[in-house]
This record gives sequence, C-alpha cells and structure tokens, in this order.
Amino acid sequence: MHDETALPSLERLDWAAQIKDYAIITLDPRGLVTSWNEGAVLVKGWSAPEIIGRSFETFYPPEDVAAGLPHQLLALALAEGRTEHLGWRVRRDGTRFWGDVVITAVHDDNGQHTGFVKVTRDLTEQRAVERARETFIAGLGHDFRSPLTSIEGYAQLLASDLDDPVLVDFAQRIRSNAKRVMGMVEQLVEQAKLRTGTVEIEPEPVDLGAFLPALVGDLGGVLRTHEVVVEPCEGVYVLADPDALRRVLTNVLTNAAKYSPRGSRVDVVVTPAAEAMVDVVVADRGRGIAEDDREAVFGEFERGTRAERDGGFGLGLAVVRQLCELMGGTARADAGRHGGTDLIVTLPAV
Repeated sequence: MHDETALPSLERLDWAAQIKDYAIITLDPRGLVTSWNEGAVLVKGWSAPEIIGRSFETFYPPEDVAAGLPHQLLALALAEGRTEHLGWRVRRDGTRFWGDVVITAVHDDNGQHTGFVKVTRDLTEQRAVERARETFIAGLGHDFRSPLTSIEGYAQLLASDLDDPVLVDFAQRIRSNAKRVMGMVEQLVEQAKLRTGTVEIEPEPVDLGAFLPALVGDLGGVLRTHEVVVEPCEGVYVLADPDALRRVLTNVLTNAAKYSPRGSRVDVVVTPAAEAMVDVVVADRGRGIAEDDREAVFGEFERGTRAERDGGFGLGLAVVRQLCELMGGTARADAGRHGGTDLIVTLPAV
C-alpha cells in the first residue's frame, strides 16, 4: 500500500510554472509583475529575474502605452471580472507578436482585490495565415469580376439575338451560372472584408415601409419564380446602414427563394421586438432548417444538413449576422410559421 501523502497535490504543484504553451503571469493591483511561468519566457523572451517587479506596460507597443491601453484593460478586468484583447505585443528583443490576452481580476476570501492573472497566446502564425487567406480572397474577387461580367453580358446578347430556342436556352444557362458564380465570389469578398474590419457601417434612419417594397422590386429577376408579399409597415424606421441592410435582406430573400418550391409564397413581416428593436421576418414555405442547424448555419462555411445537395460556400447567413451585429442588431432562424423557415433580422428601432 502506497503512502498517498507522498503524492503531489494540486495545492502543492505550481501548474502555471510548468505550462509552456501559454504565457501565464500574475500582476499586483498596480500592474507590476509578481510571477512568471516558463511559457512567458518562451513567448515574451524575458527571464523571471529580469521582469518580476516591472510594469506589464513593458509588453505593449509605445503607441498603446501612450494611449493608456494597458491600464484601461486592467480597469475593465476589475470592473467586469475579466477582459480579452487581441493585438500586438512586444518581446524582449523588440520584435512584435500578435497576442490573444485574457486578464482576470483576483480577489481574496474577503473580496479584497489582490491583483490580476494574465494569460497570453502567441497567434502570430495564425494571423499571418489568415491575412494571406483574406488577401487571396480579395484578389480572387478582383480577378474574377471582369471575366464573369463579360461572360454574363455576352450570354445575354446571344440570348437576345438567337432564334433557335435550344441555343437561347443554352445562352440563358450560361448567363445564369455566370451570375451564380459572381454571387459566390461576392460572398467570399464580403466575408474577407468583415474579417479584416474594413466594412464601413454608417447607420441612419431607414423607412422600412418604403425600403422593403423597393428592394423586392429590385430583386424581381431573382425572385420572379416566387410570390413575395411585403405586409404594410408604413412609418416603421430602423437605424441601419442602407447598403448593409440591402445586402442582408438580399441574402435572406434569395435564400428563401432558393430553398422554397417554385411558385410558393414568401412573406416579409415587420413586427416590434423587445428593448426598442424591430424584427424583419422573412417567412418561406420551403424545406426548412433542421432544429439542430438553426444556430450553426450562421457560422462561416457552415451549411445545414438539408442544403447538402445545393451549391454554395455556406457564407450567406454568416455575412447576414455579422452585418446585423455591426448595425447593433442580430439575426436568427426559427421554425417557420408556414412550415418552412422564419429568418428574423433584428435591428434597433428609431
């Protein structure tokens, strides 16, 4: 029988000191370093004797220190319990790395604030890969637009000049597929812009009573195989960027048409929501989204199980939600009131 008292306990082991994948340090209430694990040595470059007792501002670029960012993060962690920040940090040799930082306020048994725990991950390589991907997608959009526009335009000319119905059908199919590929490329570019934070949002009061019927009219070619009915909503205003709102509702309406039987009806209904918000509901009569997929379909490159036989990248609803959140709202999918899906865009009311 072994002596259990000889086994190391969680209380006796300094686990933080042994973890090497994360820089784990502690700070006193003023932000001075009080402990330093092996992961901090690897990520940041300082040894414990060199850094203990110094301000954690040492790890931030001069411009962030001048702006007061380090102590703003401490204040936020103290007020809310924890805070997370993604940005550049500085190593001992002066080089910078892209760090994901979580700062947690620590209190003793009496509730007295005793300091902070700061955990940092080096995400420099992941950021480089992500930036390369975004640059590639942006270039893809630029390089694809011109030839696709030419294909679509020439196919339209052929369809209008040909007399043979079979050849006209071929030309129309070429045009339709060129427009479909163009739409997929636009979604990729939109998602890349959202990831890099280069989408500019300028909210203003938008009259849904005028905006929605005009948008449905503009999408007449896409929605021509369905009956789209906009219920009257005169005098209802939301705070939104008109261009972003147009992209959001275009994605939602085209999805409703894509996943609904030809000739079926799609309803657009505006209703008040909680906390001074407005819901724009697009209700179709299609196959619907499986209950387990209703949240997942808003993730990047995620497609519902009932959409597997259809083309697409699975970016449309991800773009919808991210644009809505930039405008102070959100988007969700509910079970359809008419048997399909209710896609609900929620925006601030004016």
